[in-house]
Amino acid sequence: MSPRLNPSSASVQPEGDAILAEALQWLVTLWSGEASRDEHEACERWRRANPAHEAAWQRVQSLDERLGAVPASLAAPTLRGARLRARRRAVLRSLVFAGGAGALTWAASDGLPWRDWTADYRTATGEQRNLVLADGTHLMMNTGTALDVRFTASERRVLLRSGEIYVATAHETSAVYRAFIVETAQGSVQALGTRFTVRQGDALSYVAVHEGAVSVLPAHATQALRVEAGQSTSFFADRVNALSPVDAGSASWTRGQLVVEQMRLDAFVRELGRYRSGFVRTDPAVAALRVSGVFPLADTDRALASLQQALPVRIHYATRYWVTVRPD
Repeated sequence: MSPRLNPSSASVQPEGDAILAEALQWLVTLWSGEASRDEHEACERWRRANPAHEAAWQRVQSLDERLGAVPASLAAPTLRGARLRARRRAVLRSLVFAGGAGALTWAASDGLPWRDWTADYRTATGEQRNLVLADGTHLMMNTGTALDVRFTASERRVLLRSGEIYVATAHETSAVYRAFIVETAQGSVQALGTRFTVRQGDALSYVAVHEGAVSVLPAHATQALRVEAGQSTSFFADRVNALSPVDAGSASWTRGQLVVEQMRLDAFVRELGRYRSGFVRTDPAVAALRVSGVFPLADTDRALASLQQALPVRIHYATRYWVTVRPD
């Protein structure tokens, strides 16, 4: 009999990580083929106990599709059934016993990071959303974005947890002027009557100003930098990088397009990958090829296919969720 995993024995982790680990442990137990009726019922109770539990369960359930989605032409009959179930269990056990690190990487790669689930507003992979805030400010959320809105008597603040936003600020009508600020993990961007984009990266934040100006203040700095219309920059928590002209395609996502000019193929594929579920990678042999053009974000398969017409590459689908751009 396979050893039982106790879903309550997860090591001490941040709350979201611990819930994900518990969900994985339940999934391994139920996929073992030896789970008792009591264990099935216990899992149901765990799912009903907290909305976050059910959300975690749905996330790990989707892993079933990834592990099982092998094209029929590539899958021998023996891969199905017992061998496929064993493969799934082995993968899940490796995630659980690694402390959930692999699972957390997977979870973050296809959907919202756990810390974003409690955000006031969020978008899923490939989704975009328009908001009109209480002061009349128009805000557009790009794919995989999460944010909070905190308006007080003294300021208007948007906390950008992840992703990217386009902001067109409204004229302040309050008797007391309230600054409009976008806060990221690395610092803050204060609007000075403007239209601008802010993107939260892994280690730094990006800002591009399309109209007006903004003031960028890193979290651990004391002096802000003014960024004018037509300028862009990125910043760490302790410094702002040099100013550069706004890329012509930096806000093209607001029109449902990815516009690039002489972009490296691997960088292009990474950017396009933000708008589709699963994994898409570039073979190192073709990574340095250059891409130019206008590509539809609503149909990333078509965007990938168009690469084959312009470059010596082919698109290989191991599954719907695992795609590689290879040499032709």
